Amino acid sequence: MAFLSLLDDRARPKGSRDPLGFEMVWTHFGRKVVGNLTTITSSWRIFSVGLLGFHWCNQLCRDAHPLDKQYLLQEHFIRYEQLAAYLRSSAGDDEIMGITRVRRRLNESGKMIRIGTEQQNLILSDQISYGIWGLYSTALRETGLVQGDFRELANDGLSLVQLIEESLFRDGEGRERDWYWDFVRGDRRAVAVADLESEGRRFVRAITRPKVKNALIAALLHGSGKHPCQGALYQACRDIDNQLLESGKLAEIIAAIRKRTNSPVLRQTLDDIGQIERLLVTANTLFDYCRRKDGERLADVAAAIDTAYAFGFLPEGPTLAGCPYAADLESLRLHLRRGETPAALRCLLEMNKKIMAGRGGAAWVEEAGDGRLRVRVNAETAHLPPPETLQSRWDYDYFLRSYARIAAMERR
Repeated sequence: MAFLSLLDDRARPKGSRDPLGFEMVWTHFGRKVVGNLTTITSSWRIFSVGLLGFHWCNQLCRDAHPLDKQYLLQEHFIRYEQLAAYLRSSAGDDEIMGITRVRRRLNESGKMIRIGTEQQNLILSDQISYGIWGLYSTALRETGLVQGDFRELANDGLSLVQLIEESLFRDGEGRERDWYWDFVRGDRRAVAVADLESEGRRFVRAITRPKVKNALIAALLHGSGKHPCQGALYQACRDIDNQLLESGKLAEIIAAIRKRTNSPVLRQTLDDIGQIERLLVTANTLFDYCRRKDGERLADVAAAIDTAYAFGFLPEGPTLAGCPYAADLESLRLHLRRGETPAALRCLLEMNKKIMAGRGGAAWVEEAGDGRLRVRVNAETAHLPPPETLQSRWDYDYFLRSYARIAAMERR
């Protein structure tokens, strides 16, 4: 009869990632430095494509009833994003969300490519959520280039689109706007591969022209001005080698920024990020280790951890005021620094239990009444890495990798 509990929806683990709720924690610290970008939004070219699409779709829907407008905008944008992706790939520009499907269809379709909102035409499994509409619009809003749920362009965004359109429609070579808008509206449902190849070069040239690139990257790096550290970050990154910025080596990038900035606030914020990351990496390592110890006593798991590590390297800071789960994190930090490893593990299990309960599911790991661990979501490959790994590994990027990649593009 004990197995009947497996039929209870509340007993099922839910949420395939972030079992300790740390996304909110590192986002809290990361937003003190980078106020607009996300971990996904690292391509200035996609920002350029998005701005043009948001503008065109709003123009086409300007007379729509407010209750219908959001739906129509999304339908138009799905078609626009497909057309733009095929144009760019045909011109050799493959920095595209959905590039796998785009390449396959260009290679296999023969002479025509279908454009539409039907599932078989989408270039992503959920194009609205995982394409430009869903993943790039927040960053554009926080940069001050678009506004509102309809993604209408602000003045600075409109200036950028005007630069794109000047190249796209007024260089004496191209088709009129209606060729594009017929596809965006859905009046035309298939585009010839030959047309994509001839029009693609013009489209890519327009969205990447130097005036557009320089103005867009500057806007993205400066942000909206609501985050004072971002201006100092911009100045510091201008003196850092492009190869380092593009490397993704976060510890080295942060060290270089600290060395070059004149801002005490930015330097302190980066120190706080480095300190909180040590705690998060340690917590992830210990929790994942527990996930492969089903049926073992928590006390024995703690003893193995004590043999592997001393946690004196964990910082006394940073200040956690205003940070999500501040009390839990502070309790975890104190237990580890004091050598109270069983209490630290119980703290982690309780954090996971609360996070999963908030998602309507069961804890991934629990301590049973006999002191043994009960594991619902196993981590078969988890292990205790060398101590130096806990002091050097980075699990989160605090939006700095996206920022560094765009900053490197400014000088190209």
